[in-house]
Amino acid sequence: MSSTPSLLDALAAVLSPIVKDAVAEALRDQKSQELPSYPEKVGIKQAAEITGYSVNSLYQMKSKGTIPGVVKVGSKLLFDTATLRKWVDNGGRAA
Repeated sequence: MSSTPSLLDALAAVLSPIVKDAVAEALRDQKSQELPSYPEKVGIKQAAEITGYSVNSLYQMKSKGTIPGVVKVGSKLLFDTATLRKWVDNGGRAA
């Protein structure tokens, strides 16, 4: 009976990196499938889709200066998609 814990430990040691790699790959695949392709600059509705924030929240963030990659062109706000994605990947903090 003393061999059971060591057998389980050995099995866990073998399976742990395999499972970890499989989960990481599945998450990468899922993330790449979820993100639609956007042009280099997008309007506020597309920025809301990319970030998961509401349009109103993005307006508030813009006025407070807490969201990067946004410029005002005339009366429109344009968001740099690469900057937004990096910001989202970094948990909503400056990269």
